[in-house]
Amino acid sequence: MADNIKTGIGFIIPTASLIGFVLSILSSAYFNGIIFIIAGMIVWMLYILVVESTTPALMGNILILFVVLLSLAIFLNYGLSQNIFGGYELKSDGSLIALLVLFFGVLIAMVFREYISAAPASSLSSEDLALVNRALKKSENIDQTKSDPKVIVVKQETSKEEDEEDEEEWDYSQMYAYPPDYYDDDEYEDDEYEDDE
Repeated sequence: MADNIKTGIGFIIPTASLIGFVLSILSSAYFNGIIFIIAGMIVWMLYILVVESTTPALMGNILILFVVLLSLAIFLNYGLSQNIFGGYELKSDGSLIALLVLFFGVLIAMVFREYISAAPASSLSSEDLALVNRALKKSENIDQTKSDPKVIVVKQETSKEEDEEDEEEWDYSQMYAYPPDYYDDDEYEDDEYEDDE
């Protein structure tokens, strides 16, 4: 639960950065928009590192959004210029820089997104994790001179397919077996030899 609170508080940083970006774009201060986007991402990642909260699953998507906004601000600041007649001229250098930022930023964000989605999720529910943490704290509080090994039993979930396979498996070797003393008599062997003759 505490980790969810840390992650939730962390979302305030990119939200504030987005508000600053929108206000700076509306006031035609495009350079300030660049600063808001870059500073917001740096501060948010530093927050995640310092607080040691889990990286949100939406981190890759948020990075893609911020990269698109950053390239837009770079294009507006360096790719367009206003001429003396009030029209706009396209600058090739600024447009190329905005496209490069967009390409490499989205590429990095996509790799980051795949890395987060491929990371193994915790198989324990929050209640089970709390029980395990409580047991670990109790074992740490016990006198350290005792060297009693502690065992923590954690429930293991099985899939429905495994349960169905277990139900279908039968031990056929024991199903039709006769008692062991049944085979002690030799009379059946004699009957077989007589039938063959």
